Amino acid sequence: MAVKRKAAGSDSGDEDAPEGGEFPSPVDMLPSPVDLATLRERIKSDLLTFQEAAVLDASQLDDAVDRVIRESNPSTGTPTAQGMVCFDDECIRETFHCDKWFVTSTAEDHPPAGVVPPGWLEERQRMLDGEMKPEKRVDPDNSRFLLAKIRIDLLTKGFVELPKPYLDYTFPPPTRRSFGYTRPSNCDG
Repeated sequence: MAVKRKAAGSDSGDEDAPEGGEFPSPVDMLPSPVDLATLRERIKSDLLTFQEAAVLDASQLDDAVDRVIRESNPSTGTPTAQGMVCFDDECIRETFHCDKWFVTSTAEDHPPAGVVPPGWLEERQRMLDGEMKPEKRVDPDNSRFLLAKIRIDLLTKGFVELPKPYLDYTFPPPTRRSFGYTRPSNCDG
């Protein structure tokens, strides 16, 4: 399910409304209590697969589930900040699916063993926000940081938001390197 959000600073959601006109009423969008309980359990089990979730206690994990549910509703979600792009569910799924084959986590990706220092999750979030710069996309660890950023954002904010320049970055064309070999002058070609 794609999540449409109001643009930052807009008073109406008209520019993001579905083709049929207005968004349905929030009351019409509420799932039945049974569906909501099932959804909460599914989201909770998904969040528990994140290694960073180990630093959350039960109430913090429940708060994270509530944030994900609240942010998935266009009428209650946080507006997308200026210059940012919000990932929808499909984009998050595709990123996890593609990168799980190519990314190997390191000890840095896991919370510290034993007692976790207060503020560890917030510090990790700040570090990952700093890694989301266009020029850092060429870094070999970039995919690992992107996945960690998605996990941390879902746990702390309930949605994933990345800078537009980071997503729009075009890699420079490859350069031809010389390894000291000079072609003989009598070579065809």
